[in-house]
Amino acid sequence: MIKNLYRPLLCLSGCLIFLTFHSFLDSSFSLAAEKIVVRYGIFDQSLPVADLRKYAETQKVSSDLQSFLGYLKPKQQAQLQQALQVKKSLDIVALNKLIDSQIGKLLLYGASKAIARRDQAGIPALRSALLIGAKSPDGLSILSFLEAYPSDRLVIDVPATLDLLSKSKLFFASSGATPKDNLNSSPLWQLELQYQVYASEGKQFSGCLFGDSISAQIGNTLGEGNFNFAFNGVSSISLVQQLQRLIPTKVKCEKTIIAVGANDALYQLSDEEFSKKLKEAIALVRTSGTKQIFLIPAFYSTVAASKDPSLAAPLSKVEQINAAINQVAASENLPVVAEGIAPLYENNVLKDNFTTDGDRLNAEGLKIYRQALLNILGK
Repeated sequence: MIKNLYRPLLCLSGCLIFLTFHSFLDSSFSLAAEKIVVRYGIFDQSLPVADLRKYAETQKVSSDLQSFLGYLKPKQQAQLQQALQVKKSLDIVALNKLIDSQIGKLLLYGASKAIARRDQAGIPALRSALLIGAKSPDGLSILSFLEAYPSDRLVIDVPATLDLLSKSKLFFASSGATPKDNLNSSPLWQLELQYQVYASEGKQFSGCLFGDSISAQIGNTLGEGNFNFAFNGVSSISLVQQLQRLIPTKVKCEKTIIAVGANDALYQLSDEEFSKKLKEAIALVRTSGTKQIFLIPAFYSTVAASKDPSLAAPLSKVEQINAAINQVAASENLPVVAEGIAPLYENNVLKDNFTTDGDRLNAEGLKIYRQALLNILGK
């Protein structure tokens, strides 16, 4: 009975904590976390951080990690491997402002409750790990955060973690119903948007990218002078909300790339509503003085993923959205740049060798997409 309880709790807490730190997330501390411990009551399981790094870099699995992975389904294992690859190159000044903002302090306070410590230094420890981790050569990642955490162990308390996630609504409930774009009410959305405000306020960029999770996977790898404003889960609805917050900060983009649509298809937006919101987004971008706007077609998934509502929209709905994108582009006299991402597909279906889960791109797929973006920005 204990084993039956232990397995799902470890699985759940492990995945949620990893994916929570993945979504966002001058100190005198010198220690670093050597182990991550998942605890539920008197039961716990530890995992060396070095094993996680080895797994991230070589995909080799230690005996300890194999025991941990045994609690995860193949899809969750793929998500963990993908989360370990995410590295965020952050503006340290903007990050410092974010951590000291009201929402930053609130989330640090909440996160500190989910990490068990014997002292009262939970919040300073998290703050230190974020800032030092962000200063690493590769930027902020799960591994740089753990390796900067000022303790030899980072202990995750499962009940406190579940309580935090429940209260802050960090994840979206699917419950079998059609998902909706409720990013505007998500603390993580507000946190990252506030970071974008701090990092871009009053600045001028050569190129700006607005998009969903696939664009977010690119990170800040588009070269100096370009800024990636992409968010997980973004549709044309939340894109308008994002731009309404950013434009008043006087951020300027000479070129702007808009890559949305897949989530609009997932959220089952009508062609009319999508077209209306996309035109609103284009109008907002134009008020910022951008000289060129490029549209990217909505991304297709694999056939299998398109049949799973928790992963992706039906391929037929994505085709409808892409038809709407072409119509908006024609009416707004904008180019739709599709040739660069065409190698990802065969008959409007994502090729299996370019994805890990049927929806998001793997490393090879991201190379193709990144090059397509660089080709646009270099024109």
